[in-house]
Amino acid sequence: MNVNELILDRVRSMVFTDLSDGSVVGRLTKLEDPTLQTTSESDEVTDAQGALITKIFRAKKGRFEASNSLFSMDLLAQQYGTSKEIADENNKIVSPCEEILDVTDGKITLSHTPCNDIKYIYKLEKNNLAKKYTVGAAASENEFSVNGTEITVPTGVDGKIYVEYEYETVNAVKVVNNTENFPDAVGVKIFAIFKDQCNENIKYAGAIVASKGKIDASSVDTSLTATGKHAFAIDFMKDYCDSDADLFSVIISE
Repeated sequence: MNVNELILDRVRSMVFTDLSDGSVVGRLTKLEDPTLQTTSESDEVTDAQGALITKIFRAKKGRFEASNSLFSMDLLAQQYGTSKEIADENNKIVSPCEEILDVTDGKITLSHTPCNDIKYIYKLEKNNLAKKYTVGAAASENEFSVNGTEITVPTGVDGKIYVEYEYETVNAVKVVNNTENFPDAVGVKIFAIFKDQCNENIKYAGAIVASKGKIDASSVDTSLTATGKHAFAIDFMKDYCDSDADLFSVIISE
């Protein structure tokens, strides 16, 4: 097979792999506007009159940039230089929660069992926090009491109550942005689909493979809107332990 000019249908997915064992540590499947860049530094060789004789190129660099259509926790972990933490029975994650609840018979019932002390609740009026109440041993005119998921509101209070608290859950994931952590080097594989220029029913698998890359953490902008994209860039680096000094490879196969 000796293909040359092809239609790039789409970049299908991208994976980050651990350099030590090759295991996948992150995967993206909704890539938009991907670009593959190669740059190099150069020195100009000129004659006595300053006319250009040639250019000597060196220090080749590779870079892949794209946006993920969806907010990605895997990508966020790579950008922050940490790992995605997945909750289970042996590793519960503390999650913050806010609720607006209607008072029924002088009580409100939380959706979760709080793991922290609830010190305050708030009376809502026209969707604004109108009055703050403090916890006490028993409900009174200005204090409320807590028993598990049940809160007895102050005497005579009705309507809507705002409460903010924390609870432990096994159904959560977590990524921490620690000031001392930065992205590790990873292996990179980018998978694409190509089509024959004369017969689009003929498809080829494509891959861009870099043995070593590092997410650019110099500026991480994460759009927090429904229509926003999760942008990123990763720089490819040659492996100094590899005598071939490959930066990356582009592979097309059936």
